Amino acid sequence: MVVAGARLVWRRQRVLWWVYGVNLLLALPAALRASMSFGGVLNSSLAAERLVKGFDLTAFIELLAQPEVSPAQLLMGSFVFSFLFFVFFLFATGGVLEAYRRDQSLGAGEFFAACGGFFWRFVRLLLFLLIALVPVGILAGLLSRVSGRLASDSPREMLGFWVELGGFLLLWVLLVAIRLWFDLAQVRAVAEGERAMRRTLWRALKLTAANFGSLFWLYLRITLVAWAGLALAAWVWVKFVPAESVGLSFLLGQAVVLLWLATRVWQRASETLWYQRRFPPAPPASAPSA
Repeated sequence: MVVAGARLVWRRQRVLWWVYGVNLLLALPAALRASMSFGGVLNSSLAAERLVKGFDLTAFIELLAQPEVSPAQLLMGSFVFSFLFFVFFLFATGGVLEAYRRDQSLGAGEFFAACGGFFWRFVRLLLFLLIALVPVGILAGLLSRVSGRLASDSPREMLGFWVELGGFLLLWVLLVAIRLWFDLAQVRAVAEGERAMRRTLWRALKLTAANFGSLFWLYLRITLVAWAGLALAAWVWVKFVPAESVGLSFLLGQAVVLLWLATRVWQRASETLWYQRRFPPAPPASAPSA
């Protein structure tokens, strides 16, 4: 299913390039804002060389302390554009899943009709997701508190660390299960044209619980590809990209962004194929004979 999902993404790669293009378009204003803010200080400073020909942490901290540079405003600007991309991706998900469900190129009208038709349904699913994540946050806080007490009070020095490590590993599996649950709810909503999101969530929950092993293995393999690609890019950047080579650093960074977007839509394509294999679409009704 993972290989079939990769083939589907390749056949419908225009979807990926659209998502990447919007991401790049939204990232440029945030990058230009930071460039202008930093450039106003570094262009007239001898300390610029310490950052151009390498990364000097002390010089960077001194740069952030300059009155012309406002880290809070830069972070807020980045957050705003990141939020806009999140909203766009949520909006585009209906069109992406519809393209993968049909396995055919959609015209702009069909694609955006699917985006708009499912957007508010997916917003409702997002609200349910936020509710489902509240208990996970509570469990994470309790785990951190318990592991802290064990680290300070237990005669075994490493007990708190191992409890925290094991607990957060279980929490990660729980988060993956929740993500798969809501992913399948979206896939089912598109495949069945479902409007009742609570019913879709309930049926997706039963489906996820009954097939968690296969779904988790599908999700994990694609996730490992993303992390392996990130590790490889970090190694290439350290070994082969000179610190002053802004162009190569930009291209390598964009390759990582493209990889992570590709693995996310790869997961969605694989989930769509997985659902279709268990619930094949009904054949079109034949015309009555004369």
